[in-house]
This record gives sequence, C-alpha cells and structure tokens, in this order.
Amino acid sequence: MDYSEKIGSWAESVDRSLAASLLLGRDSARTIAKAHLSELYSLVKGDRSVALAEISKVNSFGSRRLLMESFRQTFSLIYEHPKYHILLEDNDFNDKKVAQQYDQALLKLLRECSNNRNLLTAKLSQYPVKKRKIALKRLEHPDFQKSRRIKLNQNLFYELSDNELERGPLSWWQWIAVFLLISLFVFIFTK
Repeated sequence: MDYSEKIGSWAESVDRSLAASLLLGRDSARTIAKAHLSELYSLVKGDRSVALAEISKVNSFGSRRLLMESFRQTFSLIYEHPKYHILLEDNDFNDKKVAQQYDQALLKLLRECSNNRNLLTAKLSQYPVKKRKIALKRLEHPDFQKSRRIKLNQNLFYELSDNELERGPLSWWQWIAVFLLISLFVFIFTK
C-alpha cells in the first residue's frame, strides 16, 4: 500500500469512526479523534501543513470539526517533552499537588526560555489557545511567584538521619559535632 492509498484509507476510516463515535458522546468522539490524529501524524511524518490538508479531505463536517478541535493539542503532546504534558492537561489548581507539579513544569519551561517572557509566549503559541491563556495567567499567580523564589532545602541538616524521631532541633550527628568543637576549644585554651 503506497502513501496516497494509506492517506485515502485514513480519511475514510476517520469519517466512519467519528460519525459513529458522535453517537456515544463528544468526549468519546474527541478521544477517538486524538487517536486518529496520532496516526495521521505518523503517516505524514509530523508535517503540520500536510496533516491539515489531509484533514480538509474528510467528508463529514462534524468529523473535520472534531479533528480540528484536537489538532493543536495532539500535535503539542506528540512533539512536546513529556515533562511539559501537564501544561496541556485539564488541571484542578485547588489540588495543591497538581498545582505544584504544574508550576514546576511551567518554571522549567520558563528557564528553558532563559526567563524571557517573550520567548515563553512564542513557545506557548504552539499550544491550544485555552492552555496558552492558562499558562500565561498562571505566571502572575502568587503561588507561582512563590515557587520561583529560591528555597533552602530543609533536609540539608537531616540527610544523615533516616529516622523521623531523631529529627529535632539538632540530630545525633549535630550533637557530636557540637561536642567535638567544644572539646577542641577546651583542649586548645587549657594548654
């Protein structure tokens, strides 16, 4: 089967399966559309303009619309590093853990862009509009600003101790260090 036959069969397959999947609901139809887009990207070897041209050949308007709704997000997920996939997902920022993971990924992306907001905006232009707006809005959020500050690692003094009960104001090795210092001073000054 040559390239044009594969693309032609892809368009027919999409038309049938998306028309049928719309009966199940829009969410399941979007999931199926994303799977078809992933297949299309592998067929066209990641060329966006060829992929868009092939989507326009799909007969059903509803199927084309579903494909176009998911086009940018699917393209971003395929070509974006997995550490940034959380930026493309639907996130609940009320969940502290999810918000922290999102902020970490956004901070990594910002650092990758040399802390230049214009470069970050250009990078985010490949993302779906909704996800781009959320990311740019999150840059101004107080929680994100707080996560950008340099933090001292609180485990700095406790790395040698594995036991939670030993972690008090000073752990066992710190007491030993204090005792040795005092002994050294007493030894030096008593001579």
